[in-house]
Amino acid sequence: MEIRSAYGRDVLRLNDSPPANAPQIRASLDEALATLVDPDERSAYDVRLAALMREVATGSADESDRAFKYARNGGLWFAGGGLVTAGTYAFSEGTYFLAWGPLIFGGFQLLRGLLRYLTVPSGARGTTQLVTLIGLIAVGLGSAGFVGLSETMGAQEAAERDKWNAMIDSNAKLVDQASTLVTAVFDRSGAWTDRDSSEMAQASTLYGLIADTVTNTVVPGRLEWYRTGLAKNFRDAATITADYARLSGRSPQTAIAELDRRWQARLDDLKQLSDRFEAQEKGLAMS
Repeated sequence: MEIRSAYGRDVLRLNDSPPANAPQIRASLDEALATLVDPDERSAYDVRLAALMREVATGSADESDRAFKYARNGGLWFAGGGLVTAGTYAFSEGTYFLAWGPLIFGGFQLLRGLLRYLTVPSGARGTTQLVTLIGLIAVGLGSAGFVGLSETMGAQEAAERDKWNAMIDSNAKLVDQASTLVTAVFDRSGAWTDRDSSEMAQASTLYGLIADTVTNTVVPGRLEWYRTGLAKNFRDAATITADYARLSGRSPQTAIAELDRRWQARLDDLKQLSDRFEAQEKGLAMS
């Protein structure tokens, strides 16, 4: 009765506002009614419907497998190209072979396969397939990300190293001037004079400027210890030369000897810093 009532309502609506293809719709309604109200016809229809659904499911599974294999092959090329790039970058002193062919071909095929794979019914997609594709994408992107991040960090370190070298070059003149003043005072014989104090005061000012510049210069992380030590050494030089500048002809010899001892200790520290720096840079160059 429910089927016949639904059929009657559809026929009435069709008669009230008949579309251009009303005869075809009426024929379909009549065929549907005849099939549904006849037990044998309905049973046969259910069997055909179940078979059709199985066929559709099988076709979806086959299409899912084909799309997955297509995307997987592209993913293997994509991930392989990324690994080759990252591997050669990591083990070839910062240089690398960019596998453009595998990356571009694999990425294109992977994208096409994914678009094709996502069009199949969700029930036909396997969890293992999804995990495999996600893993290949992660490997490819991770490898490319490693190279990109390393390149960015390398460029940043190179820029910081260039700034450091430029600072060293610009301060070389100041260092020479301060050293010349100190050496001239040390080379003079006789009692301490006002000229000695004046030149030591000038040297103190120069060393202070050098220490400030070193302190404010950004360096690569591996050179932070050297920058800190160098700034402290020049700061010590500024302090010691300032103490020299406060001497006079009446100052006891012991005071001068104590400043001489501090100055020599500073020079020894500077040599140790330089030796450690050279050893570190030599080790990096050899590795």
